[in-house]
Amino acid sequence: MKEDNMSNVIHAEIERLGANATATHALNYWKKLSDACRLDGLEFDPLWDTSSSEKPPEASELPPHPLLNSKLRTTRTLITETPKLDAHVYMKFRSNFPIFDITSISPPTLNSPLWRNVLTATSGTIEDFNFMTLLRNDVKEMFWMTEESSSKVGLVPRSQFVMIELARCKEGYYDLGFRRVLRRFELKRAGDELRKCVSSSGGDGDGDGDGDG
Repeated sequence: MKEDNMSNVIHAEIERLGANATATHALNYWKKLSDACRLDGLEFDPLWDTSSSEKPPEASELPPHPLLNSKLRTTRTLITETPKLDAHVYMKFRSNFPIFDITSISPPTLNSPLWRNVLTATSGTIEDFNFMTLLRNDVKEMFWMTEESSSKVGLVPRSQFVMIELARCKEGYYDLGFRRVLRRFELKRAGDELRKCVSSSGGDGDGDGDGDG
């Protein structure tokens, strides 16, 4: 009985460590990606007067995906160990999945026999290729570890994450439209944090100044 209890404890600890590693990998990548987006925004995004009647261009009016535009940091985001390996993995992905939609992913499409063969072949190429990580199903979706966002991410092997995110970066999906969504997301988070701070400090100092005239 004691051995069974110890086995359960060990299993639970392994699961906990695995979950932590899964979340940490996804959060680290998100930080790298959002940092690159902010820098791209500072350098390339046009400024406009929001009071003007002229609206900013819609995403559909923007130039085509800058696949070879090395000026954008997001297209050069390093996901494996080297740029050369990034390029190799990306070409391997697109040679096997030339028309796979990476903008809005349905989880069942990630479980085909072809996917399984391609992912198995990445053993020895992608570090921790079969470790699990979190992938945003929609390319324009923000990533934040909340219960609300849990339905918008999928649990996938590391190599599958690497292939899809490489394609999203290199094919220019983290463009002006994405950067605008990111700015709104971060402004909302900052506003939520400010409201939380104000709410938690509410009532502090009430009655100050009473007494002395």
